[in-house]
Amino acid sequence: MAETEELSEDIIVNILIWLPVKSLIRFTSVSKRLHSIILSDPKFAQSQLKAARQQKTLSRRLLVSTETLPIESLHLGDTPSFGEPSSVRKLSFPFQPQPGGSVKLLGSCSGLVFVAVDNKSLYIWNPSIGFLKQLPDPGFPLDDNVLPYYGVGYLSATDDYKVLVASCDFWSGEIEVKMFSSRTHIWQRIESPCRSDFRLFRGRGQGTLSNDAFHWLNYRDDDEEEEHEIVSFDLEEEVFRRMPLPNFEHDGKTFCKLGVCGGCLCVSRYPDGAFDSIDFWVMREYGVTASWIMLFSLKPPELPLYSREFLVLESCTVAVDWTGEGHELIRIDHKEDEKQLGRYMVKGVRISMVEYEDSLLWISGYHSGKRDREQVKILETHQKASGS
Repeated sequence: MAETEELSEDIIVNILIWLPVKSLIRFTSVSKRLHSIILSDPKFAQSQLKAARQQKTLSRRLLVSTETLPIESLHLGDTPSFGEPSSVRKLSFPFQPQPGGSVKLLGSCSGLVFVAVDNKSLYIWNPSIGFLKQLPDPGFPLDDNVLPYYGVGYLSATDDYKVLVASCDFWSGEIEVKMFSSRTHIWQRIESPCRSDFRLFRGRGQGTLSNDAFHWLNYRDDDEEEEHEIVSFDLEEEVFRRMPLPNFEHDGKTFCKLGVCGGCLCVSRYPDGAFDSIDFWVMREYGVTASWIMLFSLKPPELPLYSREFLVLESCTVAVDWTGEGHELIRIDHKEDEKQLGRYMVKGVRISMVEYEDSLLWISGYHSGKRDREQVKILETHQKASGS
């Protein structure tokens, strides 16, 4: 009988990179060789993510956190349907908030989620593989501070993940802004676009990433007349800028959320005093005010009647309807011909949501020696907790 030749590592890698993360995680228990290739090679993780994007097979998920743990992860694709038990993962997050505290999701890039616990301790987390590492202390006040706005982004030119966080003293209103770089592993102070304007970026504090910049809606009262604008932060030049919104000539609608639709920066609007429709406008040419056009509108029965909280994503919007039992999440497709609805109930009062991608990525500067053994242990715990 002829001896069976082992496949070369190059051939194995070329096969594995085309498989989904869920399958690859299962393969880590087959052999030490596969475990090493899948979890310990940053080039493999990057190649797998690139291949999934090319094939358009990248799994996009919604991460949901309330004061009631565990954190939950829901599949955003069409199959299985949103909220079905087979599509939901209940994730183990090892750091518990203090009584009355929270786990706030600051944003995500390439599967890496950045998390703030009790507005003090910040972490990098990959929910797909269980990688977790605490960031250095940003030096914000330890008591009575809130995080009014924040953002997470990645600069491919410098291979650098950046986290921008604003901390506001609850009593004085003074704001301090700092930014973390994964290349330098330090926080640097950023000049704030305001001194103590607590209304700046009111509402959702999570910055929308587009064209290598964060974006927030700004509501500002000038001479008793409310003015709307977009405040952006350029990740490369590290400066704040202001961007005008279109002039709707007081048509009785107000701005509410930013997002990205069709690869373009998107702003949503709904009528004052009602919630019977949401218009979605996109900036076709970035930075050009005249390029804003209305893309589509959502109306009942797609919308919950009393919701003001929702997350605008590329292919769908997730609206939140508060009930006596908790929050009902409603996934609404952006397709004009068919509005597919999916629903899922989560318990809790305060809610934080972020979209993320299934990936194998981790920050290489935090992944060696003892850290690698710790990740393996976390991964095993994560697999048992998620059941998927």
